[in-house]
Amino acid sequence: MINVMKSLNKVCNQLLMFIRTRDIIQSTNQKIKRKEKAIMFQTLPGTLLERRQTDGRGAYSLIEPILSLTKGLTLSQIRELTGLENSTVQNWVKRGWVANPKSKRYGERQVMRIILINALRASLQLDSIAQLMQYLNGSVEDVSDDIISDGALYDYLCAIVFELEDTPVMDEKKLDETIAAHISGYHGPAEDSREKLGNTLKIMTFACISSRLRQKAEAEMSAILGG
Repeated sequence: MINVMKSLNKVCNQLLMFIRTRDIIQSTNQKIKRKEKAIMFQTLPGTLLERRQTDGRGAYSLIEPILSLTKGLTLSQIRELTGLENSTVQNWVKRGWVANPKSKRYGERQVMRIILINALRASLQLDSIAQLMQYLNGSVEDVSDDIISDGALYDYLCAIVFELEDTPVMDEKKLDETIAAHISGYHGPAEDSREKLGNTLKIMTFACISSRLRQKAEAEMSAILGG
């Protein structure tokens, strides 16, 4: 069993390295195209994975193969995926923002929650993110009260922010219409489930876009001041 787990870990690490290498190659090949059209999100929110514009699948489908190879990711593998330090992830678990890992391995629920928090934390306080996720899905340790999986939530978020990234000025009406269009096929367990999902996605979209705008502002400042 130990040898099997070591082999799975090796395969998972190789897959992460392959994805990162592939992304570098694709990024190089797409530089000319990207000069023609400014892209706000070069990577998938909350991760270090290069965004593939030509891929019509949902964002989660690019992360799922990494998760499906093993019974969960180790802290070092999460660091490779997100750039987060081990102590940061452990603190989030200790604070009750991420469900406890099993045998030191983080499954789909934990990994996707970590990615979502990482995508939002540049714009929202961590306590606020935790409250937002509780508003949507209740207790972090109890899946029975969830109205949507974190993977599906992440797919919605990425689809919305990618669609709106070319909008010169954030139009709240346009945002509301975009969210409504994307979740029109969603059917939750309660009457207010869609409303809760829409409210959550609106806050998350503002947070994601504002964090990228902040990064752009800091980059411009550095270029001007030579910092």
